[in-house]
Amino acid sequence: MDSTLPDVTFDENGISNIYWDFENHVKPNWFPDEAGKKYLESVAFKIKKQNKNKDFDCILGLSGGVDSSYMLHTMVKEFGLRPLVFHVDGGWNSEMAVNNISKLVDKLNLDLFTEVINWNEMRDFQLAWFKSGVPHIDIPQDHAFGAVLYNFSDKYNIKYILNGGNI
Repeated sequence: MDSTLPDVTFDENGISNIYWDFENHVKPNWFPDEAGKKYLESVAFKIKKQNKNKDFDCILGLSGGVDSSYMLHTMVKEFGLRPLVFHVDGGWNSEMAVNNISKLVDKLNLDLFTEVINWNEMRDFQLAWFKSGVPHIDIPQDHAFGAVLYNFSDKYNIKYILNGGNI
């Protein structure tokens, strides 16, 4: 980490604010051990119990990338959840992501719903962000993905949304 990253600062010991943000906000709530697994088991049990008479326990957004693919596999195979798998096609799907989605859904015997975002509108929106010079030009797509996922879960009365990410 160096000073070329926007908004990075360093304390008197040369330690970045990003490190301190992780130490103070992420690490206290991150349990990559047996305690974390036990917590996930208790959450999965609660989700299954509340949804035992429904077609799906939860909804899980699947991009086809490592994080969401791992989350889907783990929730189904290790915790026995029955997610409705939801994918938003924003026009940037790679062949590998599409292949991963297809394989996971088939091998886990799950239902997949895909929402296709209007490519021309998304392209224009992202181009405007790019030309403005603001950081994080993927925000328009990320916001669209989240909004579509929440709308879909509301439409089908699915209370739990599972989301995988990389800290």
